[in-house]
Order: sequence, then structure tokens, then C-alpha cells
Amino acid sequence: MSFFTVSHWEAKTWNKEDEAKATEKYVPMILSLGANSVKMCKTEELKFMVITEWPNGAVAKEAAEKIASVREQASEEFDNVMISSHAGETFASG
Repeated sequence: MSFFTVSHWEAKTWNKEDEAKATEKYVPMILSLGANSVKMCKTEELKFMVITEWPNGAVAKEAAEKIASVREQASEEFDNVMISSHAGETFASG
């Protein structure tokens, strides 16, 4: 089964241009590390989450150091803060 990472973020400011930049720059960057998919979901006016599906935990673990660098870069570029991060192997899917 797949392995997922979910990170929750809060930005000081956020607009459509930021969303476009995140989509155009960071989604391909994460996909290039072996992810199956990346979804960025706005949860509140200045909060969003990033849900990444990996083929398995080994691929996610291998990409972890680079993902940390991507998160740091995004945090600086958008002036946002990662509130939390969770990860785990899928045990059910529909």
C-alpha cells in the first residue's frame, strides 16, 4: 500500500499568485523525488495542507532529506510556517 505525508502550514499572507507559484514550482519538485501525487488544499484563509502520496515508505524515507530542504525553501519564499507534519502507511483505501 501507499505511504502518505501530510503537512499543515500557516502563512502570513496568501493569494492566488502564491497558489500558482506553489503549483508550478513545488508540485513538480516533489513529484521529481518519486511521489505518486501531491495535493495542496486550502483549509482556512491563511492555512493549507500538503498531502503527498508515495509508492511506499522506502521511497518516502529516501526523499525525506530533500523534502526537508523543499519545505525550508517554501517556508522562506512564502513566509509561512509548518505547523505539523504526519506520515504513515495506508492500511485501507477505497
